[in-house]
Amino acid sequence: MDFDRINDLLLAKKYSLLKEELLKEQNADIAEFIDELDPKTTLLVYRLLPKEIAADVFANLFPESQSQLSMQINEKELHDILEDLSFDDKIDFLEEMPANMVKRILKNAPESERKLINQFLNYHEDSAGSLMTIELVNLKKEMSVQDALDKIRRNALDKETIYTCYVTDASRHLEGIVSLRDLVIAAPTKKVEEIMRKEMISVTTSEDKEYVAELISKYDLLAIPVTDNENRLVGIITVDDIVDVIEDENTEDFHKMATVGKIDINLLDASPFLLIKKRLPWLMVLIFMNILSGAGIAHYEKTIHAVIALVFFMPLLIGSAGNAGSQSSTLMIRSLAIGDVEISDWFSLLRKEIVVAILLGLVMAVAVSIIGMFRGGPDVAIIVALSMVVVVLVGCTIGMSLPFLLSKLKMDPATASGPLVASIADIAGILIYFSIATWYLGL
Repeated sequence: MDFDRINDLLLAKKYSLLKEELLKEQNADIAEFIDELDPKTTLLVYRLLPKEIAADVFANLFPESQSQLSMQINEKELHDILEDLSFDDKIDFLEEMPANMVKRILKNAPESERKLINQFLNYHEDSAGSLMTIELVNLKKEMSVQDALDKIRRNALDKETIYTCYVTDASRHLEGIVSLRDLVIAAPTKKVEEIMRKEMISVTTSEDKEYVAELISKYDLLAIPVTDNENRLVGIITVDDIVDVIEDENTEDFHKMATVGKIDINLLDASPFLLIKKRLPWLMVLIFMNILSGAGIAHYEKTIHAVIALVFFMPLLIGSAGNAGSQSSTLMIRSLAIGDVEISDWFSLLRKEIVVAILLGLVMAVAVSIIGMFRGGPDVAIIVALSMVVVVLVGCTIGMSLPFLLSKLKMDPATASGPLVASIADIAGILIYFSIATWYLGL
């Protein structure tokens, strides 16, 4: 998208040409352009869009832009937008709106839709129920294939997906699934029950959306049915909704790994106060943890005075411990997140990590001992070599074990972040380094 040209047309107030240029672009790109505008200009540009694409563009806007736009337009325009939104997009929009805005919207909604919206808004925000859409193709098992295809043709335009259809009994209990392909190639007189698959993956409304994402990823599903506690079909979750979940979860994990609190808005829109609030708590915790490093150095003051050259290697050794620990931590967090390893695998992984850490430590020890020989002589070379092996071993053990410990405590393993592991490894590294030096030098 040529943002510069479109901006020039907007500044020159050439609205006819601007409309022509916008209509050449994808709806998501138009939304990206509108997101960058101030509230007044947002309304002006949005009103240039034809009704048939306006709702799709609205669905792709940031929640902040949706909220601003909703406050500026009249009741009829808002009703028209919501009328054209798919049900799950409508729920996503309402979840971001203040209570008075939701009441304003519900006031004009049909009673049946009002009940559904209230039901969805009561689902926990991380549950499958909050993520699902009710726009699905629901077939009865006693239908003929011909009747099923006729129903799909009548309803296809209003549904999220028609590639997989869901088969229920008279009480809406989920009985099976059937693909559009199977319906097309089957004899028209056959019953849906004869060609449906009874073995299927489904979730309940209370399941965590991360678990749903794992299932869709693992089984390469385009959509997954959602049932209530009595196995009645209530909706589906499609892969495009799961992509958003995965992106949100990955962002949250990155924030945790950097010891930053959850930030729900665009970084450009975040105020300095919000960023300080999200970043300061962990930084304060890490400050007090690092005081222990200073206490460790103070405790071995006599050793440092005896061999000043030891100070030269201190940043190198504690940095190596932190780096090795962060590597191990990252590998374990990712493996736990995607389900490659379980908590029960800790001991076997620990044995493997010890072997890897010792080999890494030995190679790094050889390198650092050469520097030690030139900097402080044979004694310093032996001390830093021994310390390197031990600090890398301890750093790796801490890094790989913390995510398992947090998982065991029902906490997010991503909390075992780089800064946290590095701080713990720093403290351990200092104590190990000067303990070995004190022992070896007989001080």
